[in-house]
Amino acid sequence: MITTQLRHMLEEIRERGGPTFSGVGLLISAAPGTLPILGLRGNTLPKYGDSTIDTLAYISDDTSEFHDGFHILSPDFELLRTSQYFSPPIIADLPIDLDRKLGGRYMAALFGSALHGVLVSGVASREYGVAIFENGQEVRGNQ
Repeated sequence: MITTQLRHMLEEIRERGGPTFSGVGLLISAAPGTLPILGLRGNTLPKYGDSTIDTLAYISDDTSEFHDGFHILSPDFELLRTSQYFSPPIIADLPIDLDRKLGGRYMAALFGSALHGVLVSGVASREYGVAIFENGQEVRGNQ
């Protein structure tokens, strides 16, 4: 299942990140051209190592010029775009646990997962770990 695969990918990236891990946001989309995104680093598509996980782990470091924003992956987990400013509309009636220590990347992934064109989204952070979203809801466990 795509959510399980994304969860494993984010856990691996976070684990490899070490002390300078900046966090990471991923969107799985077959139609990135329809999303409210803007490239922060032009059309550059860096490649480090032999896999998408290698590249994402490398650029999710505070020292990488590509660490900011969201990265867009195809449904086959091919890296399509890096460092995208992602600005989904706020969905006012979504239940949000504001007692949790959440950031802007988490909220963008949550709201963005409800957009047509986003199959699933996810974030990883040093503070709160990994979160996966589908259809405007956080997906718990290995679903």
